[in-house]
Amino acid sequence: MAHEYKATARREGKWWIITVPEIDAVTQARHVREIQTMADGVVTAMLDLDEGEATVTVSIEMPANAKEAWEEAARLQAQSEQSSQRAAALRREAVRNLLTEAQLSQSDAGALLGLSYQRVQQLAKTV
Repeated sequence: MAHEYKATARREGKWWIITVPEIDAVTQARHVREIQTMADGVVTAMLDLDEGEATVTVSIEMPANAKEAWEEAARLQAQSEQSSQRAAALRREAVRNLLTEAQLSQSDAGALLGLSYQRVQQLAKTV
């Protein structure tokens, strides 16, 4: 069974500094794509293990300002998707109200809403 280690990579200047606290090891990488390889390499070298005898899980620390912007964008996107779903539900409700309560034809409902009668028909059929 492979030994398991946790490593952390953080940006310092032009380098990614990779630390493996369990074995007090530090290495570096120039690019994100190299981090896992370097982490695996430092563990196997420090412990004199064969390849595959250790599993290294790396967590990469994103720079704070980029992380905050990314998380805010994700939050706003989730809100936008919820708003879009709510807007779609309200459109369906408006169409159903015009067709049932106001007893308008699909053509007349479409004219009032700026939609084709085909789109009105689609909205009326969706749940």
